[in-house]
Amino acid sequence: MSRLIAWMSACLILATIADYAQAAATYEDTVEPYVVKSGDTISHITHRFLGDSLFWRDNWALNPQVKDPDKLRIGQVLQIITHRKVIAEAAEVVEAVNRTEKMLAPPEWQPAHRGDQLNSGDGLRTRQSSTAELRFNTESSLRLEEFSQVFLAERRTTLRGVDRGSVKVERGAVGLVFEPIKKPRTEIELIAGPSVTRAQAEANSGTQLRAAPMDDGGAKVMVYQGKSEVEAAGQTVAVSKGMGTRVPDTGPPLPPVKLLPAPQLEHSEVRWNYSNGLLRWQPVERAAQYVIEVCADPECRQPLQSEQFDAQQLSIQVKPLPAGLSFWRVRALSDQQLDGHNSESGRIQIDNPQPDLAGPMVALQPISGFVIDQSGQYRLGPNARLKLHVHDDQSGLAAVELLQADGNWAQLTDFELSPDTLGSTQLRARDQLNNVTFVDLSWPDAQP
Repeated sequence: MSRLIAWMSACLILATIADYAQAAATYEDTVEPYVVKSGDTISHITHRFLGDSLFWRDNWALNPQVKDPDKLRIGQVLQIITHRKVIAEAAEVVEAVNRTEKMLAPPEWQPAHRGDQLNSGDGLRTRQSSTAELRFNTESSLRLEEFSQVFLAERRTTLRGVDRGSVKVERGAVGLVFEPIKKPRTEIELIAGPSVTRAQAEANSGTQLRAAPMDDGGAKVMVYQGKSEVEAAGQTVAVSKGMGTRVPDTGPPLPPVKLLPAPQLEHSEVRWNYSNGLLRWQPVERAAQYVIEVCADPECRQPLQSEQFDAQQLSIQVKPLPAGLSFWRVRALSDQQLDGHNSESGRIQIDNPQPDLAGPMVALQPISGFVIDQSGQYRLGPNARLKLHVHDDQSGLAAVELLQADGNWAQLTDFELSPDTLGSTQLRARDQLNNVTFVDLSWPDAQP
């Protein structure tokens, strides 16, 4: 039993050391000799010089001759850290998809890559169909959507190893994921327009939010998990899970409102033998706009295309996609432009990378009451009958219509026609992607 307890204790110590190492800061120390006085302990000496006894183990490690840190000899000479400077850790680019750029020496932008280090004053931006992720430490990361640009306004670490970062969002939108381990050791704030957003999180309870400056000079903040504080014009509002706030250009933040729910996809999985099909979803009450994203992965870390449009539109024809599996999702925006919850990720299986750009195939087949003249032309008699054949092998047939005398198009339901039906009118056939084929239905009469 004693061996089991000792083993469990050792595991606990190792786990504690590992957690400390993950969050530990890097320091520049000034070490000087110190003569022990009456009543001194390693802990007391550490507090005297650094203002905190938290780092007494570091001083003890500098003096291996000391067996007990609480029992020192008066006059004993020790090596003591008299000044400790925290070296601010750089934020690391852990993901750079497609055209992502960094600014290390203003005003020059250069390609950014995974593993790049950004310090205070450095910038990161994404181009079309590009994303990036900036990680501060094991607790927090910042995801840049396409056409986004941020600058690391400040990056510093306290003596106790608490990381403090301030990020200025100049354009686009960024998503902050804050997942503290045990006791939170991170303080991150996002500056967007006139607003400052600070993620609030308790141990083992993460926060996910989205912040973006607006074209009118204001900003918007949406919280999807956890809670945050948004400050502007000297006033602060608390924004809890599932809520968002709009910040006017002169502040203060407007009262938080509930975010719109995730739209329901009409089909969670589609399969096409063409590459530019239609995606459909159910309407969301009070939606003012929708944003659709098509990506190479379910989490949309590798975007392929995106579009924003009015709420009256509940479907979209995507641009041609590559063969294989793609994913898509949609979210609704409120009249304040607050982004609602994303839908589930739908799957798109493309069997043929060629787009469907042609209308349906249309053919007329005489079946009775006709003659074929010497030139091979069909000539119809007064009682002739013709069979209309229409098909579309890709997106499928949507409608067949005849042009009426009043200039309107009428749906055709009977595909067996007579010369009276045909006359000199026109027929059009549409497929599901609104590709149209027009056919002139004028035929020469049969010879008597």
